[in-house]
Amino acid sequence: MDTVVLLPAYNPNILMIKTLRELKAEGFGVIVVNDGSIAEFAELFEEAKKYAVVLDYEKNRGKGYALRYGMERISEHFPEAVRFITADADGQHSTEDICNIRDKMRLGEDFVLGSRDFKGKTPLRSRVGNSMSRFVFSVSCSHYLSDNQSGLRGFGVCHIPWMLKVKGDRYEYEMNVLTCAVKQKIKIFTVPIKTIYIDDNRSSHFNPIRDTLRIHKNMFASAGGSLIAFFISLVMILVIDILCGWHMWPIRVYALGTLCILTSWILNRFVWYRRFNFKGDKRLVFSAILRWILYVLVILAIHTMLWFLPLTICYVISVFLVMVGEYFTRKLTT
Repeated sequence: MDTVVLLPAYNPNILMIKTLRELKAEGFGVIVVNDGSIAEFAELFEEAKKYAVVLDYEKNRGKGYALRYGMERISEHFPEAVRFITADADGQHSTEDICNIRDKMRLGEDFVLGSRDFKGKTPLRSRVGNSMSRFVFSVSCSHYLSDNQSGLRGFGVCHIPWMLKVKGDRYEYEMNVLTCAVKQKIKIFTVPIKTIYIDDNRSSHFNPIRDTLRIHKNMFASAGGSLIAFFISLVMILVIDILCGWHMWPIRVYALGTLCILTSWILNRFVWYRRFNFKGDKRLVFSAILRWILYVLVILAIHTMLWFLPLTICYVISVFLVMVGEYFTRKLTT
């Protein structure tokens, strides 16, 4: 078996057994991680042992912990595996789509994300959550993914070492994996999958408030270098405005744009992602230069047209406009 399906499960429904039966028939190796389910589900996990390796522990630790727990044991139970696919145990991922992920990976790709289109009937909390997540992820990571919350993903086992280092024990783990992959310049491929919500997604253990805040908190943290650079530049503008007033403001704009981009790169490279293989290439340099040019041009244009506004306000407006512009550019060109 060259492909293993990893299913984290917490108080699952009977659809899990149907999924396991189908996966075994398709030739997958399967690992189910019982994430501290309550005692009344013990019989269901006993049934699951007919079709899969079942790993368990007593206390509920969260989806991220369960995924890492399972990844650590893939080589032990399936030493011949070269890839693994993560999926949900509640029936939201069809066997057909899981097979499509495997087929894509057999063509040579080692990081594949199942992507839903959210057309038709989609629960409001899912539609809003995914729209917000797309924007925040694009802004914080400079990378657009139409569906970055899909739990159906395929990875080469070569990615396991760094994925075990990624923080997050609950739903935020999956987003953190994508963030770290983007920072390492790992190519992410997508495969269209069905949008399946069973019983209006009521069986999901996702808390729309708590887990959304946790996910987005870590996504903003991933952009920590850029945020710190923004505030450093803002403080510098205020100080220079107080000391120099209007004198030589175009030169100050060039200097501050350079400071912002340089500070952001240094912090991201040597602080936030020092544990990972942060890859740099000519595209990163080109992207930084292009963003510097955009910042400078927008600030100059705004400050020329709205000369009565403080340079500080012009800078904040320019950052917002460039951020929104980059988001829609990525969306249209992806």
